[in-house]
Amino acid sequence: ACDGYQPSARLREQVIARDGSCVFPWCTRPARSCDLDHITPWETGGPTSTDNLAALCRTHHRLKTHGRWRYQRTGPAAYTWTSPQGHTYLRDQTGTGPITVPGDPPEH
Repeated sequence: ACDGYQPSARLREQVIARDGSCVFPWCTRPARSCDLDHITPWETGGPTSTDNLAALCRTHHRLKTHGRWRYQRTGPAAYTWTSPQGHTYLRDQTGTGPITVPGDPPEH
């Protein structure tokens, strides 16, 4: 962890190695060319740490910051995303898929 907003070089390398690519649903941009996003915003007390950083390409970083997409890290390199419409997706190293809840109609 770091005391400030910017991650150290070592912390950046750890997040890049863990995520591999942008963690936004269906994005495959390599993590090395991505921004590191504070999942819980730094301004509201989110730490600069591996548990609170994720690789997001610039486009998806802006979409998350300004487009009302929300996400949380749910495991090593696993993220649950919620769209502005309330759809939920699991993004992990195997890809992206919708998350259904009991009572949802089956996907066709």
